[in-house]
Amino acid sequence: MRIVQVGLGGFGRDWATHAIPLVPEVEVVATADVFAGSRELAIAAGLTTEERCYPTVEAALEATDPEAVLVTASLVGHVPAARTALESGRHVLIEKPFAPSIADAKELIALADARGLTVAVSQNYRFFPAVRAVQKIVAEQTYGDLHAVAVDFRQSSGGDGVVKPHHALEEPLLVDMSIHHFDLIRTVLGREVTTVDLRTWDPSWSLFTGPSEGAGLIESSPDLVTSYRASWVSSGVRTAWAGEWRMDFADAEVWWTSRGDGSEGWRSDEVRVRRGETVEKLALPTVPRVDRAGSLTEFVTAIAEGREPLISGRNNLGSLATTYAAVESARTRQPVPLADWL
Repeated sequence: MRIVQVGLGGFGRDWATHAIPLVPEVEVVATADVFAGSRELAIAAGLTTEERCYPTVEAALEATDPEAVLVTASLVGHVPAARTALESGRHVLIEKPFAPSIADAKELIALADARGLTVAVSQNYRFFPAVRAVQKIVAEQTYGDLHAVAVDFRQSSGGDGVVKPHHALEEPLLVDMSIHHFDLIRTVLGREVTTVDLRTWDPSWSLFTGPSEGAGLIESSPDLVTSYRASWVSSGVRTAWAGEWRMDFADAEVWWTSRGDGSEGWRSDEVRVRRGETVEKLALPTVPRVDRAGSLTEFVTAIAEGREPLISGRNNLGSLATTYAAVESARTRQPVPLADWL
């Protein structure tokens, strides 16, 4: 599949370095970024060339006629780039968050549907062995009914005194990080979130502009509630990026974690089952391509097979709504029903 990558900032360059090369089914025929500095850095790093690096999406599409567009720009650029691509007849894969509002996301989905195209969102935490294993346990009720879930996330960002781009975000925890956990809650539990009740805050000494810590309840049904605690400024033992999960079933407790650091981060995936005093470490399924390479592969494969991707924009609406409902709940300090957002 011939694609154009739009967005060559730090994360876009990381995509070009660590994700795209792992998916030989795609060929990047052009790149684009409105900022000259980002284009220059990408060219200097050998990730693109001056001849195939353009200042606009339109110019890149006209010059190369690709089949799809990969949007790795910052959030403000997601909708304009995706709209341009869809209106010109190209499929689109977008980094998370999908769009700055549910209305914008629905607009892109409707546009894709009208043109017979695919719009998908790279919710890359889905593509790891532990996630697949626990998904199966829940779906098949291997240990009986699931009745309680607790998720803990602990990382330390800024402890070294280095200011990073995400420190300046208005909602660094919920919109940039917790969105992954919210998507996993939907994916693993196999249920849609119905209500979010969260509080967020930020220590006076942190390098974050917005709230870096949060805690609360995420309800998937009256009889299944997830207790969620997250910190991006923790002094505790750091978790893997997917967090540490404890899931209580009728007959066992399942503890699991996923997505460690680095290109070999999937090796930190682990699932343990406790029954009384007995703890068993489960063998995990093979996931040929993990993380962003997994989401890009799913995007390309689904189009080739003529089906909707598991990470379609339509499917992602629930994760996006959970995220923005969480922001609203933290702002108002009140529970927010998801029905108000979808």
